[in-house]
This record gives sequence, C-alpha cells and structure tokens, in this order.
Amino acid sequence: MRRNPIVLAIALAFLAMPALARAQDNPKHEPEAPAASSLHADATHDAAPTDSKATTTDAAPPSDAPVSLGEIARLARAKKASQAKSVKIFDDDNMPRAPLTAGEKAPGFASDGSSGSGGGKVTLLDFWATWCGPCSHALPGLKQLASVYGGSSFEVISVNEDDDQGAWQQFVAQNGMNWTQRFDAGHQMMRQYGAGALPTYILIGKDGNVVQQYVGEDPASPIIERIGPDIKKALDQRL
Repeated sequence: MRRNPIVLAIALAFLAMPALARAQDNPKHEPEAPAASSLHADATHDAAPTDSKATTTDAAPPSDAPVSLGEIARLARAKKASQAKSVKIFDDDNMPRAPLTAGEKAPGFASDGSSGSGGGKVTLLDFWATWCGPCSHALPGLKQLASVYGGSSFEVISVNEDDDQGAWQQFVAQNGMNWTQRFDAGHQMMRQYGAGALPTYILIGKDGNVVQQYVGEDPASPIIERIGPDIKKALDQRL
C-alpha cells in the first residue's frame, strides 16, 4: 500500500508542534530567573550602607546628649567625697621641716611665752587664707573661741597665707576679725611651723612650747569643743 506524501507531511508537522512550542517558551522564562537574582543582589548591596549608617548612628549618640539623673548623682557623690577637710599647699619637696610636736619650742616665742606682744600668754596660731573654704567655715567658731577665752592671758593670732595682701585686708575688714592679724609674706612662718594644710591651728602654752596642733576643719566637732578644753588646761598651767 502506497502512502500519500501530503498526509505524511501533515502528520510530521503535527508531531513537531509540541517541541517547537517548548523551545519557544524556554527563552521567555529562563532569563527571568537571573534577572530576579541580579535585582535582589543589587537591592541588598544598595541597602547595606544604609543599614550600616543607621547602626553607627544609634551606637554613638551625640556627645551633648542629656546625662541621666543617676549619672548626675554619681558625679555629685564623687565630687563630695574628693573634697578635703583641709587645703594642702605644701608638699615634701618644699616643706623644710616636719610639723611641730607637743612640748617643742615654738619658733619666735621666748621661754615665758612672749612673742613680742606680751609674755606669759596662751596663744592660738590660726593659719588660714581667704580662698580656703574650710577656713571660712571655721571662722564663726574661731570668733566664738576668741570671745570666750580672749583676755590678758589668751590671744588668737591669725596668720594669713594669701599672695594678695589687699585681698587679705579686705576680707579681715568685711568679716570683723578684730584680733591680732599677720600677713605671712612668702609663707615663711607657715614653713617654720611645718603647717602643710589650711586651716591649721597651733596652741602654744605660757612657756612658749607647743601644746597641740589641729589640722583641718571637723564639721562634727565645733572648734570651741575641739580646742577649748586644751586652752583651759593651758591657762590653768603654772610656769
């Protein structure tokens, strides 16, 4: 039996149509996957600097950001703890001698306790300065001490350690410091007595010997209670 050529051609064409359709569909869809991957990579690459910048900004707040109340309280406590009860102005390099001890002869005082202003007195030397906070705080107590014990047998001598004599004179006048005042030019007298901090009080007996030295301010003990009993004992001492 002889086959018709036309019928064979139609059959072959019909069989080839699915393959042709698949070949035409693949070029349409396969390039889309790389394009999507490339777009995703570009988007990730572009987003990275933005995220990094945002993270850096969050991790490093501005230097003038408000300080918390807790931090303010901590700084205040640290400052208060660091405040000395006395102000040191000399150290081991420029202090020529050690502090005077009890029973040691006071420089400038004779054996009868005379310092040029009368003999046989009990004397309290008060080393201070206008810029010394503890000295200013102790001033009312010092006035009370001078008022209670002041007289022919007891005197307070305040020895100022300012560099500005005018500031010293103005402070004395404004604060009614009406007892004996001395300006210690060059801190010579302070060095002689080995007073390395302000305020320093040195009690000298009738015999011109050191009775006791008191360094700094003690807020828990008023000066009249801290030094007064020793003054009374020194006044009662017989030469």
